[in-house]
Amino acid sequence: MRITYYTFPEELNVRDRALAYKQIVEGKEDITEVPKEISDKTLERNFPIEIDCSVRLAKKLLKKFGGKACTCHFDRDGGLFETTPVKLGQNNSRHKYNMHL
Repeated sequence: MRITYYTFPEELNVRDRALAYKQIVEGKEDITEVPKEISDKTLERNFPIEIDCSVRLAKKLLKKFGGKACTCHFDRDGGLFETTPVKLGQNNSRHKYNMHL
């Protein structure tokens, strides 16, 4: 099993993070700002600095905002056995799951 995580850059504030997430995930390019009546605490809770997502979404976010992305590979017992970085311009799906057996 694998789970991909994307981490937004530290310098991106919480409002820009929420805006970026909505634009890319929901496909709404017409969003220009997050309503001011929504507090930063609420945004921080709903749009954390690290999210789990698909490799495709991680690559889109990496291309647009930078940051880091990695895929955590788990064995059959549920233990983490390897973490691989997600790289732009490369195929990230060629991981051999039986290499650790």
